[in-house]
Amino acid sequence: MASFADDLLADFGSDDEQEIGVQEQGEAQQSTNGDGTDSRKRAHPENGDGPDAKRMHVDDADLDDLEDGSDDDDDDSMADANAAESSSSSTAGQGRSNGVQLGRNAVQPTAERDQAEVDELDLTIITSVRSIASLLHKGSTVHDVLRQIDHYMALPEPDLAGVLEDSPEYHLIVKANNIAVDVDNEVMVVHKFIRDHYSPRFPELETLIPNPWDYIQAVKAIGNDDTIPTSSLEGILPHGTVVVISMTASTTTGQPLAPSEWHAVQEALEMVFELESVRSRILAYVESRMSFVAPNLSAVIGTRTATKLLGVAGGLEGLSKIPACNVHLLGAAKKHSIGLSSAHGGSARSSGFIMQSELIANTPDDYKRQAVRMVSAKALLAARMDAGKTTSRDGSYGHKLHDELSKKIEKLLEPPPQKLEKVLPIPKEGGGKKRRGGRKARKAKERNGMTELRKMQNRVEFGKQEEEAFEYDESVGLGMIHSSSSGKIRAQTAEDRSKGKISKANKNRLAALRGASGGGTSSVLGRAAGAGGGRVD
Repeated sequence: MASFADDLLADFGSDDEQEIGVQEQGEAQQSTNGDGTDSRKRAHPENGDGPDAKRMHVDDADLDDLEDGSDDDDDDSMADANAAESSSSSTAGQGRSNGVQLGRNAVQPTAERDQAEVDELDLTIITSVRSIASLLHKGSTVHDVLRQIDHYMALPEPDLAGVLEDSPEYHLIVKANNIAVDVDNEVMVVHKFIRDHYSPRFPELETLIPNPWDYIQAVKAIGNDDTIPTSSLEGILPHGTVVVISMTASTTTGQPLAPSEWHAVQEALEMVFELESVRSRILAYVESRMSFVAPNLSAVIGTRTATKLLGVAGGLEGLSKIPACNVHLLGAAKKHSIGLSSAHGGSARSSGFIMQSELIANTPDDYKRQAVRMVSAKALLAARMDAGKTTSRDGSYGHKLHDELSKKIEKLLEPPPQKLEKVLPIPKEGGGKKRRGGRKARKAKERNGMTELRKMQNRVEFGKQEEEAFEYDESVGLGMIHSSSSGKIRAQTAEDRSKGKISKANKNRLAALRGASGGGTSSVLGRAAGAGGGRVD
C-alpha cells in the first residue's frame, strides 16, 4: 500500500514535468524567433554607409551579451535542476509553480493542506502512523536542516554578509520555514489518525475539544483507563471543559481499546510531540535570524509570514519592487472556483501569505479585505526600509507601523455612533418663550390676524339653527354673519389693519396715473363742449 505522502509527491512530480515541457516549448519558440531576427539583420548592407549601420553594430553587440547571459542562465537553471533532483527541497526559478505565483529567484513554497480535505480521509484501516507520516524518518531532509541550524546557531553572528539572496544561511532560513509548514501538514494527518483510532474509546471527546493540540494532550492524559483523571486535565484544559468531559465520560458508550490499538495511538502521540519539538526549534531559529534579515518587516507581519513572502518574492530586493496592490497575491493558490461562489475556493484566489499575519488573522471576515490593503501597504514600506540596510535596523520603524495598523483596525471595528434623541429643554417658570416685540412685529401680527367677519362666522347663537352656504356640493357654516331679523348679511366695517399695504413709491405712481387720466378726460370734454356751443341751431 503506497503511502499518502508518496501519492502527493507523485502528483507534484507530474505537474513539474508538464511545466518543464511547456517551458522547453517556450524556449524553442524564442530561439526560433531570435534566428529570424538575426537573419533579417544580416539582410541589410554591410558597407557601413547607411544610417542604420551604427545601430546595427550596437544591436549585434547587445545580442551577443544576451546570448552569453542566456547561456549563463541555462547553466544556472541546469545546476538548480540537478540540486533539486538530489534533494527534496523546493527549487528556485521564475514563474508559477503548483498554482502559486512566484517571483524572480524565488523558492517554491510548501503547499499547505486544507483541514477539510484531511478530515475527509478515513485512516481507520491504517495500522501504523509511520506509514502515512514519514517526515522524521532517518535520512530525511529534516535532520540535515536541524544539523545546519545547530551549526549556524553556534556562530557568534549570522552569516548574512553581502547579497542576501546569495547567502547560504538565507536559503537555510527559507528552507527551514518550508519544513515548518511540512511539520504542520504532518501534524494535521497524525491528529486525524489519533481521532479515528481513539474514537471507540471516547467518541464525544472530538466534539468537546476542537483544538488539535489540546485534544492530543487530553488523549495522553486520559489514556486507556476506565476512569478519567480530572487532576491531569486541570493543567491542560479550562475547568469548565474538564467538568463537561467528566460528566460526558460517565454516560459515554465508548469501550477501552485493544492493546494493539492503544499501542498505535501511543506511537502517534509520541510522533506528534516529536514533531512539535522540531517545529519549535525551527521557528526559534527563523525568528532569531529574521530579526537580522528583515527586522521591520518581521515586526509588521511576523517572522513566519515575512519568511514566506521573502521566499516567494525572491528576497528583499524582489519584494521591495512589487507594487503594494500585488503583495496580497504572493503565495495565493490558483483554485478552480464554481462561478462566483466563495464556498469552493472563489475567495481563496487572493488569499496569499499576507493573510496569515496576526493582524489580518484576528480581523473579522467582513473587514479582512480592508485590513489586507492596509497591512500590504505598510509591509511593503517596511520591506523597502529593510532593503536599504541603512536606518532602523532595530525594527523600531516596523513596530511603529504595527501600532498604527492596530489602531486603524480597532477604529475600523468600532460600531457606528448611536443616533441620540434630542431631549426637550426643561420649561422655564413664568410662561413661554419671549417673542419679538415692537411696532413692526405688532403690525405684522395685525395683518395676519383674524378679522371681525371671521370672528362672527365662528360664533353660533344659542338655541338657533346655524345657516349654511352651499357651493360645489360643499357646505360652509355662516355662524352669526347672517342676521335673522332682516334676512340680510350685516354690513361689516372694513378694518384698516387688515387692508393691503403698498409702498409710498407705488402710491405716488397711482396718484400720477389717476391725475393723468382725469386731466385727459376733462380736456376732451371741454373741446367737445366748445365745438357744440359754436353751432347755430
